Amino acid sequence: MTKTDYQSSEFVQGKLHKFCQKVGEGLSKPKQKFIKDMTFGLCLTGSPSIHNISKYVPDKVDTKTTSERLYRNLKENDFVELIEEKMLDFSKPYINEQTIFIVDETDIEKPYAKKMEGLQRVHNGSKGEQTNGYIVLNIVAFTKHNGINLMLPVYSRIIASTMENERTAKQYMMEAVEKISETNNGKGVFVFDRGFDDRNIIGDLVSRKIDFVIRGVGKRAIKEGFKEVNFKDFVNKMNFKYEVPSTWKNTTFRCATGRIRVRTEDHPSKHASSVEISLVVSHPVRNNTKCGSDFYLLCNLSEGKLSDLETITSAMNIYRKRWSIEEVHRQMKQCMDWESMKLGSYQGLKNLNALMALVLFFIYSSKKDMDILCTNYSKILTYTKKERNKKKDFVYYRITEVLSLALYITTYYRKPPTKAERIDRHQMKIRL
Repeated sequence: MTKTDYQSSEFVQGKLHKFCQKVGEGLSKPKQKFIKDMTFGLCLTGSPSIHNISKYVPDKVDTKTTSERLYRNLKENDFVELIEEKMLDFSKPYINEQTIFIVDETDIEKPYAKKMEGLQRVHNGSKGEQTNGYIVLNIVAFTKHNGINLMLPVYSRIIASTMENERTAKQYMMEAVEKISETNNGKGVFVFDRGFDDRNIIGDLVSRKIDFVIRGVGKRAIKEGFKEVNFKDFVNKMNFKYEVPSTWKNTTFRCATGRIRVRTEDHPSKHASSVEISLVVSHPVRNNTKCGSDFYLLCNLSEGKLSDLETITSAMNIYRKRWSIEEVHRQMKQCMDWESMKLGSYQGLKNLNALMALVLFFIYSSKKDMDILCTNYSKILTYTKKERNKKKDFVYYRITEVLSLALYITTYYRKPPTKAERIDRHQMKIRL
């Protein structure tokens, strides 16, 4: 093991140690130790398996006793709100007016589970089928800090409606959006997929003066005066006079925009309340011929003070960033094995999900330390010599591997590994 190996390892461990201290401020020592053990274990193993984490906890008891302690802390305590507040505090210095908050749902599939609390039917988008599992609501900030594009998880909560007094994921989402906006003094824009094209959500966002972009379904009626008109009829009358470049070859987007009113009450009536927002409609054009279906964006940017072209380009550029969260979901499930969480207690699941989101924040925020990490792990963080000095946007898979390797080299009690441990990392800690 070289000197630079130890230096890189000490840098990562010192950084993670300070991070855990900030999270555990004000808590009792047993809870601080639990958060530290779980954070180090999740970072090192890349897995939510409590048994695997227990193997690497450097205490003086057997693995079974360590596992029981970790399970007990997960089930009997509630760390969810504490961790959510800490993630908001940690992310605040990185948030600015150009920050994009990406809001989306994913699912944890548990088709064979029978005794896990709160199991419900969820839609597995990758397979296109219904299965048992849980909804996970995530909010990720896409921001620029010191010239580096960063993605920072700012909110994650696992939700089972049957265990939450029938509160829905959308209600939790609105509470989280309001808190994030309030914490950051209204900075940033929230972007949603079409699953959040809901009149109540739109009304709440406009009333709280929160900038947003929502992909529209294209089925809602538009309020004009005391009556409502068909959405498609309104779109057909729009003037598609703007063209926006596309990443597709020989293709551009032909666009139109206008201000519309959306009813915010569930039942239509002449005097129903409504709010005014912008509608952006676009479709791809190749060789002056429409070659795709219309794409709808409902937005409220700078309270409608932008010009038509500025509204179109801003809305489309913001929505393009939304796809980044799908890569985050992929890493959660493939790289960190998010779906392998196995706890019978619903409270335990919520705590474990919050801790994994906290670790994900630490991993993603480590991108700003790429120059330091590359001094010893350049072969992992770069593909070729030519790319060594090239900044990549999504390198979080590789950063996860680097942090795991750095934490494996030495423990946070500074005990160097034996020769056998260096040969096979899975022999790190065997207890009978």
